[in-house]
Amino acid sequence: MLKQEFSQAIIDSVHEIFLAFLMLEVTPGPVIAKPDFQPYIPPDSEATALVGFGGSVKGGVHLSCPMYVAAALAGSFAGERYEDLTNPEAADGFGELCNMVAGGLQTRLGEKYGEIALTPPTVITGTSYAMQYSTKLSSIKQYFKVEHGPFFVEGFFENIRLEE
Repeated sequence: MLKQEFSQAIIDSVHEIFLAFLMLEVTPGPVIAKPDFQPYIPPDSEATALVGFGGSVKGGVHLSCPMYVAAALAGSFAGERYEDLTNPEAADGFGELCNMVAGGLQTRLGEKYGEIALTPPTVITGTSYAMQYSTKLSSIKQYFKVEHGPFFVEGFFENIRLEE
């Protein structure tokens, strides 16, 4: 899959979910594909939701942003106001947003690659943690902006090359 195709799949998924469930306009920003010669490094962010892919595609999706953006997105989703993700409902809402975006990618990628299974979302907060992944993963990060601030969605894969 080409970088542009993958970026567009992320943009379409995010736009669909954010408009339908958060009533937020989303502005896409830059897209960055990890060069094959560089090792994969997981996101370094105050809030990251993770949904894994299994089946025909191995890897997953990260939704990452500063804590204030994560809290605002979870609040928009729930119709509540949150300061952070310490409230379990806020964390669940942020994770569910990632799950829905991953579902959009599952549908779009499944058309090309076959059946893809999703793991339940995991939410990671704070700055004192380490995630270990294979350094050989391909990755594409699509950056966005909403009225609450910036975020990115990253697709990472062990069996898809993002050739130009």
